[in-house]
Amino acid sequence: MGSGSAAGSTTLEATQIRVQGAGASAVITRSPFQITFQDGAGHTVLSELPAPSGGGLTLPPAIAGMPSEPTGPALYAPLAYLVGEQRPVAYTEGQDEGNLRSVEESGHEYSAQAVIAATPQGEGVELELSTDDPSGRTLTVVVEPDGQGAMRLTARPSDPAGVAAMADSFGSSAAEAFHGFGGRHNALDQHGQDFYNWLDQENLGGGSPETLQPNGPQAAYYVQSSFLSDQGYGFLLDRNELSRWRLDSDRPDAWQVQAGAPALDYVVAPGTMAQATGTLTSLTGRQRTPPSWGLGPMFDREVEVVNESPARYEQQVNEDLHEIVARRIPVKAYRIEGWQMLSKSFLEGVIARLHTLGIHPLVYFRAFVGEDPGTDDPAQFTTAVQDGYVARTPGGQPYIFSSNFGKPAALIDFTNPAAAAWWKGRIDAALELGIDGFMLDFGEQVLPDMRFSDGSTGAQMHNRFPVVYQQVTRAALDEYEAAHPGRTLFFFTRSGYTGTPGTAAYENANFPGDETTDWGRASGLASLAPDMLNRAVGGAYGFGTDIGGYYDVSTPRTTRELFMRWAEWAALSPVFRLHGALIEEHTPWASSIHAVGAYRELSKLHMAAEPLITALWKEADETGIPVTRPLYLAYPEDPQAATQEQEWLLGPDVLVAPVVEKHARSLNVYFPAGCWRSPETGLEVVGPRSQTIAAKLTQLPFFFHCSTQPFRPQGRFGRSLP
Repeated sequence: MGSGSAAGSTTLEATQIRVQGAGASAVITRSPFQITFQDGAGHTVLSELPAPSGGGLTLPPAIAGMPSEPTGPALYAPLAYLVGEQRPVAYTEGQDEGNLRSVEESGHEYSAQAVIAATPQGEGVELELSTDDPSGRTLTVVVEPDGQGAMRLTARPSDPAGVAAMADSFGSSAAEAFHGFGGRHNALDQHGQDFYNWLDQENLGGGSPETLQPNGPQAAYYVQSSFLSDQGYGFLLDRNELSRWRLDSDRPDAWQVQAGAPALDYVVAPGTMAQATGTLTSLTGRQRTPPSWGLGPMFDREVEVVNESPARYEQQVNEDLHEIVARRIPVKAYRIEGWQMLSKSFLEGVIARLHTLGIHPLVYFRAFVGEDPGTDDPAQFTTAVQDGYVARTPGGQPYIFSSNFGKPAALIDFTNPAAAAWWKGRIDAALELGIDGFMLDFGEQVLPDMRFSDGSTGAQMHNRFPVVYQQVTRAALDEYEAAHPGRTLFFFTRSGYTGTPGTAAYENANFPGDETTDWGRASGLASLAPDMLNRAVGGAYGFGTDIGGYYDVSTPRTTRELFMRWAEWAALSPVFRLHGALIEEHTPWASSIHAVGAYRELSKLHMAAEPLITALWKEADETGIPVTRPLYLAYPEDPQAATQEQEWLLGPDVLVAPVVEKHARSLNVYFPAGCWRSPETGLEVVGPRSQTIAAKLTQLPFFFHCSTQPFRPQGRFGRSLP
């Protein structure tokens, strides 16, 4: 028998059940239980592994693994669940506060066996599944279409008591590529990797070979629990809790995802990688197109050291504005990070001066309140703690921790309506001063034992926190814009996560965290392209690096060469922003940098590309195809394109290949199929092929598809154009 609508239908047969949606379907085998996902043409793209013989799997009394090196066996079976304990352990203070320290897990795993009952539900089906759990626990599973071109599965145990985690396992080819997962630096393909998805902060490159410390190569400020497979589907885990991903790591023919909850929710989106990214980001959200000025060159006056004096900071702001004007450096937005330590009269004067210069003023907010001056007002800490606007301990007291700046701090509880209203008041007060946007910093500091107003524990809230943080902020901005026609506001963030929707639905753009002032692949210049491209395919394509790097505490100060190569890298990325460092500034006019002319040219190059970036961003908001594209997305049949981790496409017709190696004056560029031409030198290369390209310190290798002119570079960057 069958049921359903034109958009979806369910057919119940003796041995199988079919759920048909628009462009996607699921075929369910009753016994032994197994689900196969198919595309619109009926081709299988993903299949659960069948239940193994011999029952479940007993874990040792405790399995504790560092997040960079997960350990422990896995039960590869359909809809497996752990009866026992899973406990994430986090660092509790300083710049690693909130980061995953270890995961402790013990118990016994069981899995689904057969369909006991099947009932049509809406456009899908509700199943009751038997398991090999001796307690008699069953699973309730719903399989249904999710929008255009996707299938959603939700699974819940009949008795959630004692169930610590749920997982599902799927067959895989030995060469399957797994693209995405957010701002990862280690690779564009996570095949063979075993890692946890948990927001981390302040992982810096170190060791030999260099890797991120303390959380290892998979650490990320911006995490997405989604990926694109080159085998014809995309996958989204729609859970917020700690998740573990084994991607052909234990065995070459299978991958597994596990969520630290007595529930499992995921979406399978059949189709090419381009189709799958469109389908998944239509659910998780896409970063909305900024106002035109938000894509122009930005300049940040950061707080260089903790407890910097207001007088010194005022002097730096005045010097910046003098130099910007005197040296004719194009700037569309200027961010005053230390605004809350300035006098109201000085701040109002600077904002008025910026408006006169045609520069949009930005300020700074962060996810916690603290007693440290400089980037926040210590009085806000007192108010938030006294009035109950912060996360609490299990005993109900304000949860006070030691912040990155070594001072007492408390995390704002954005699930508390009173705290959200207080936060909105802070945002409104800044907007009333005449500012047009801000950086929204931090968001990774949630500890597992924190408690929130909506009843969430810290373990449940850790990944979800930036979603709530940014949702509340966007609501405040939307309300303000509605009440002030003509005001168009902009904000960019650090932390992020997926969801339906996730943070990408609320923010305009991101910065990749505190990059070190070096060339390294772990957290320096060479880390940027993988980070940008991995998060872009998940809807977070508004990437803006800190030109020159930021974290110069444990690395050498930014040199002229590094500054130049970093600015070149950023020139044809979505957001061009000079941020400065923590200890020693690296402005273009600094004596150690001496790069005013070159920086001015690169700013103009970015401005020349602004119309293209705007058009691509609007297209991305409609389709999910990102502004900056990994070559594998545009050339999925080219195996060499899939290996290019330091190149990208700005739309279909611009190939960008910046230099990221110290002292390099040439580089090997891979050209995908077609004819490519340098607008600077006129060199033409017909791909697919690799070729060595000269790249002096002042040269940025980029190429147009022959016979196209996506934008018109000015000066020497476009001297070969007609």
